[in-house]
Amino acid sequence: MALVFLLALVRVLSVSVKTDVLMLENVQRREADLQPYMIPPQHVIEQRNVEQSWVDMLGLLFTLVEYWRIWFYVGLILLLFWNMVQSLKMNQRDEGSKEEEEEEVEEVEEVKQVKKEEYEEQVEKKEQEVQEELLEEQEQVELVEQQQQEEQVEQEVQVEQEEEEDEEEEEEEEEEDYHPSKFTEFITRCALEYAQGRATRCHLVEKLMNDLLNTFRFFWSDTFFPVLQTAIGVGSAFEGWSHQELDTVYRLIVPIEAPQGHSFLLELGDEGDVLARNSRIRVELQCMCPIQQQLEDVLCFLHHQEDELSQNQEPSLLQTLCTDSYLDVQKTVTWFTVQVDAVWKATRRAQAYDLKVLPSSRSCNLQLTETSSGEKILVELLFGVQQGNSDIFLTSQNTEGGFTPSTAWPQSCAVAEKKFFQHTARNALHDSTHLSCLTFLACASVQMGFSTYVIKTIVLHLLALIPLKKWSRTNFVSQLLDLLRYLEYCVKEKCLTHFLVGNGNLHNTVVLPEAFQSATPLNLFQHLKEDPAAYFRAQRDFRKLKDRFLRLLIFRH
Repeated sequence: MALVFLLALVRVLSVSVKTDVLMLENVQRREADLQPYMIPPQHVIEQRNVEQSWVDMLGLLFTLVEYWRIWFYVGLILLLFWNMVQSLKMNQRDEGSKEEEEEEVEEVEEVKQVKKEEYEEQVEKKEQEVQEELLEEQEQVELVEQQQQEEQVEQEVQVEQEEEEDEEEEEEEEEEDYHPSKFTEFITRCALEYAQGRATRCHLVEKLMNDLLNTFRFFWSDTFFPVLQTAIGVGSAFEGWSHQELDTVYRLIVPIEAPQGHSFLLELGDEGDVLARNSRIRVELQCMCPIQQQLEDVLCFLHHQEDELSQNQEPSLLQTLCTDSYLDVQKTVTWFTVQVDAVWKATRRAQAYDLKVLPSSRSCNLQLTETSSGEKILVELLFGVQQGNSDIFLTSQNTEGGFTPSTAWPQSCAVAEKKFFQHTARNALHDSTHLSCLTFLACASVQMGFSTYVIKTIVLHLLALIPLKKWSRTNFVSQLLDLLRYLEYCVKEKCLTHFLVGNGNLHNTVVLPEAFQSATPLNLFQHLKEDPAAYFRAQRDFRKLKDRFLRLLIFRH
């Protein structure tokens, strides 16, 4: 816009100057045309010349004045132009300075970025170096640990080898020193023959009973009676020490679970009581509304009226097999016993074996007779509820001595003890005699005042104390004598601790409740401390047992 204004101003000034010049030329031309006709006197002419000179000077001044105006405008234009040029230069300088500043800023930023990258590279290098140093140190530590472990393993191997060599030397020395007489060999052979158990039929019995229980479950699956699980064989027959002169009774525990709409709550007797004899199983009703939505013919015991339930649904477990909300042993056994004969006839083995129910109040005693040979098999079914995920069950077995209420479910360690024998059998030598020792001593203690459970506890303790390789044929008689001496010591000290209660050195194959592991060891001979007469009888019974033991060992009767 400033440039356009300057151009218009220059145009107007140039037109004005041209007009003044033309007017001056016309005046002079007119004067020249009139000059011939006018000849004034000399003095007039001189005077006129003087005046004319003054007029010319005035005209020249006027012309100069007019040209001054032009030069003024020209100067003004030049001034404006110079100002414009200066402003353009200043703008260019500003732009140049800005660009320079931007370039400087960019250069600074580039320098900073380069420095930052260099710093990061240095940091990464340092981190890598530190990591490498750490890895080297870790590798060195691992190498040192590995070397220490290898040295430790080598030392352990050396120690084991030395111990084995020492044991072998001791055994060799013992063998060299020990030269059994023919009489001793004869006694050992006769005792082993006597202690040899009968050929058990455990596998067959388990198969027969599980076929029975599967058929039972099929018929009673849609009811509110207890759900029967797979039977677990326990006792001497399944532990492998049943004697041929004794009537073998195959004892099995049948785990039961609560039916739908019910739950079992275990009440383990008095607080602090381990192996409680008065444990009870309380039955509680559970909501069945979710099941009712899936199965239209099932009604919830908690959210329906009794009249509606009695007309449209079978009674609950609380109404059938319970006494005061507690599961009743006798009612449960009676329910099973009444149905077992009819259920057995529906099994696949009904034609091969005849089943007879023997009277019992707290267990189901069955006699199976093979139709072809007439051989009889005695089976005792105990019902039990598992305590958590452990190997301890609350069973329907009788307690030793005294009356057992029908709602009492004593704790049983039979499954845990069987698992310990199985673990021992897996780790013992193929010709181990620990079961033969147990069988021989159990036969000797019949009607001698000591129960087979006491004898089994004695053997369990010595199995945990004596290495399994010591239970060999060569040491059979000496192991029998060790068992007898241990029993004598326990009677004298009036103390025989339960093998499972308070024993923290058991293998993890046997799962016990925390209360068992942390409990104070339970004394099975506590009554000897409390009753002097019982202690006197125990001493007398041991002397009889010792005599019976020696007769069986020498004369086999």
